[in-house]
Amino acid sequence: MTAFIHHEDDQSLDSTAKDPAKDNSLAQARKRRVEALRRVAGIWADRTDIPADSLTYQSELRSEWR
Repeated sequence: MTAFIHHEDDQSLDSTAKDPAKDNSLAQARKRRVEALRRVAGIWADRTDIPADSLTYQSELRSEWR
């Protein structure tokens, strides 16, 4: 089984490739993605000005459009 991952510039990277440059590029892309997710995880967790429930929050936002 061969897995393909799409990179930001739309180039497909074969995760089973033996080319060290591709392996390194794939590892760097994963590292950047994980780091970005870690930085934003929970950024709204301590906010008291918005509902904790995402559905309630979404409903409030949409009510402004009506």
